[in-house]
Amino acid sequence: MALFGRPTEKEQQRAERMRDWAQRQNGYAIAAVVLGAISLIEFGVLLVFGIAGVVTGVIAIWQLSDPVGTRIEGKKLAWIGIACSVVSLAIATVLYTMKPHH
Repeated sequence: MALFGRPTEKEQQRAERMRDWAQRQNGYAIAAVVLGAISLIEFGVLLVFGIAGVVTGVIAIWQLSDPVGTRIEGKKLAWIGIACSVVSLAIATVLYTMKPHH
């Protein structure tokens, strides 16, 4: 989509490819990546984002493991979301268990 003026053919094709890619992804996998990224940005201090990232990632992997003949993808996204969430929760554990220096 063009910022100014009319969109070019190349921009239109790119937008269509991005739309098609997003429609093929599992919604829980996308949520896992988003929650994992948020959790990583805030170092897991708010545990809810890290825990929700792991849970949605596991749900996505569980749904994608079903042998139904769908064209839905997203296992890599789900694993990335789980990994980001676990790393952020590990950082949070370190931050919460550190003793303050006097």
